[in-house]
Amino acid sequence: MSVIALNRALFDTRKDIQNAAQDIFRNPVPYTLNSFLYRKAKFGQPEALLFINESRAKGNAPAKYLLPSITKGKIYPTRFQGALLNTAVLNSFGTTIQAGQRGYVALPSLKRRTGQKGRYVRTNKYGNMSPGQYTQILSSLRGGISSADVQETGPKGKPQDLAVNSKYVYLDSESLDHPYFKSRFTSHPKKVGIYYVRQVKNQNPDGPEFTNNYYRVMREQAIEDTPGPKFDFQSIAAISIEKNFVTQLSKILRERRG
Repeated sequence: MSVIALNRALFDTRKDIQNAAQDIFRNPVPYTLNSFLYRKAKFGQPEALLFINESRAKGNAPAKYLLPSITKGKIYPTRFQGALLNTAVLNSFGTTIQAGQRGYVALPSLKRRTGQKGRYVRTNKYGNMSPGQYTQILSSLRGGISSADVQETGPKGKPQDLAVNSKYVYLDSESLDHPYFKSRFTSHPKKVGIYYVRQVKNQNPDGPEFTNNYYRVMREQAIEDTPGPKFDFQSIAAISIEKNFVTQLSKILRERRG
């Protein structure tokens, strides 16, 4: 009887944890919500287990990236972050650098006034940067496009370009100090990050045929300890399983009496 009640309580507790995650996190994806799992109790072995999936089937293990929200810790560096640090690019002065700084994570850029995703940040229905854009960013950076390649050359020349409107470049602090970028970013000095480069027809007849506009799609944020447990998985599970076990056991007893 107790084993049946415990297994039913596990099912209800998983729902409670999923509901709590939806209340705490903004638009959690199904991959995260479905990562809360349990192992049923057996007759003669009345022990059960609630846990978070440790599989990396989609690149990042939920148990890993949820951990900083459960116990105070540093932001989990995703597979994309690791790929950036393993990607070498040239900056505007021809220096080979990593496409990112150690001790920082790259996050989708936000509009300064609204806090919403930037203009050229493509999002999925959950409000996250689309996987396709992550892939395009890495492909563009690994394809050898550097911040030197997107500078217009010559009075009538086209920019050294691979394809119109298909480039992303990483601009480090040294690149942003290059005269080319300093002259372009006078009213709003740009910050370190990954930029989408949009090639447009130059309206100035005395300038190059094409010119580039730059839109930051990923910003860099220092890796710091989270302020504290945001998603107290253990407490939520403990309170829920106790409540649900009592409810299910009482229900079974009533059914047997009636």
